[in-house]
Amino acid sequence: MDRVILEKHHHYAVIYLNEPETLNAFSRGLKEQLLLTLQEVEKDESIHIVILAGKGKSFCAGGDLKGMAQKLTTLEIKHGMDQAAKIVELIRRMPKLVISAVHGYAAGAGMSLALASDLIIAEEGSKFSLSFKNVGLIPDLGLLYHLPKKVGEWKAKEWIWRGVTIPVEEAYEYGFIYEIAEKNQSLERALVLVEDLLKGALQAFIQSKFIINSSSSLSFEEVIQKENMSQIFLRTTLDHSEGVWSFIEKRKPEFLGK
Repeated sequence: MDRVILEKHHHYAVIYLNEPETLNAFSRGLKEQLLLTLQEVEKDESIHIVILAGKGKSFCAGGDLKGMAQKLTTLEIKHGMDQAAKIVELIRRMPKLVISAVHGYAAGAGMSLALASDLIIAEEGSKFSLSFKNVGLIPDLGLLYHLPKKVGEWKAKEWIWRGVTIPVEEAYEYGFIYEIAEKNQSLERALVLVEDLLKGALQAFIQSKFIINSSSSLSFEEVIQKENMSQIFLRTTLDHSEGVWSFIEKRKPEFLGK
């Protein structure tokens, strides 16, 4: 059985975590296949948007505790952590828009994976769980970077130290999910969003993604410089030309993502 399923469509792809018997726990095999799949999608210039989803009853139930029970060397543990880190780094840096369609649980590493994406759509009844304290670990895969940016340092500490489970309604109130979908509709709502985004100037979206993702480590002056460099590039794109001429000709623009 493929631990990860890739479906390519017209200008977008859906990547499914596919170990439903473990609620898509982040096993070694799943991590290896997910990284390879993301690398394949990154190289495919026909794909502009990626949806991450989970087969079965949950998006991702977090770390593979049975795998953690095995006796591993420090180097083996480091290899696994480095591999997992490459996944979230790739999600953040790839020139694609990444949407997580969450249902059931996004627990531990699953929450980290969702927060690394550009937007999250989560359906009614879904939950985000910070269960790291229960196994004597800290959040990883970038969660200690993303969560404080979303909810503030104090709230992030409280949630992490208490090991809370966050209902989708509370997640929406704190602003780290884009939309609450009806039951069994998270993927369908993500596809509606994809259809809308594909009509837009995708190169502009991607440039803004890059700058926003790096802005917290940059000074104001450095952000201005990055904005200027991106704007210079975007002024040369077909989409910019189409946007200008559609305005002049008083018609709706037809962007090509180029």
